[in-house]
Amino acid sequence: MTSVRLPLGTFVGARSGDKGGAANVGAWVRDPMEAAAVRLAHGQSARLDPDPDAVALADARYSWLLTVLTVDGVRALLPESQGLRVAVYPLPNLRAVNVMIHGLLSRGVAETSRADPQAKGLGEHLRARVVDIPVPLLDAEPS
Repeated sequence: MTSVRLPLGTFVGARSGDKGGAANVGAWVRDPMEAAAVRLAHGQSARLDPDPDAVALADARYSWLLTVLTVDGVRALLPESQGLRVAVYPLPNLRAVNVMIHGLLSRGVAETSRADPQAKGLGEHLRARVVDIPVPLLDAEPS
């Protein structure tokens, strides 16, 4: 399958923070109903039944994300995790993955010498990493 090298964040969102000395990163694929929810929140009309093509694309993207965010994949994308305990927790109902990197922040925010002591920027750092994305996952979002 043909792929293109692009940032992981091309269609993956992320949020991160600290849990004591561990860094916690949640990464997810956009939900097909997200655009409808935003339109409704702004008083606009929107379809409330998900487009089957959009659901299939989101599911394919999530399946791919699971192949990228493995323990070894996290270590390759975030070299600062080398030598630390990395745990990956798939959350299929959310099309998300939670990653814990134990010890990345030493014993916590007060003791770490990292420029990002609470790991708030780690999710964006992960999204900026360039990966091989299969071209079919880049097709335009179904309307």
